[in-house]
Parts: sequence; structure tokens; C-alpha cells
Amino acid sequence: MSTATITQAQNKGLRHQFADSIARIREFAIELFVAHGGWFVQDAERSAQQGRRQLMSLAAAAESHSPALSAELRNLASK
Repeated sequence: MSTATITQAQNKGLRHQFADSIARIREFAIELFVAHGGWFVQDAERSAQQGRRQLMSLAAAAESHSPALSAELRNLASK
């Protein structure tokens, strides 16, 4: 019977350096957007509300011929 050992490098590899760099860039971008006023967040909220309204109108239109579809659309709009 033989025993195998797996040794791992103690220093960080290239993928760790890339991950750290990307994390720093992401943090900087978040700080920049927050300092700018967060207008991307406001646009995202507005588009989400518009999407919910569209789903609710589709659910109302489908109520007469497909109640199950209407219920599913209302469920999606609530999320």
C-alpha cells in the first residue's frame, strides 16, 4: 500500500492575483457610482417597476382564458 500526499503552494497563484485585482476594481466602481449619486440603481428600480406593471397587465388580459397562467404571471410580478 502506498500513501500519496498533496502539497499546496504557500504563495498565491496567478488566479488569486486576478481575483484580488478584479475585487479591487469592483469596489472602486461601487464607490464611484455611490459618489455619483447611484443613478444606475434608480434606473434599475424604475425598470423593475415597469416590468411588474407589464406582467400585471398581461395577467389581467390572460385571466379570462387561462387562470393558471394569470396566477403564474402575478406570482412572477410579486418577486
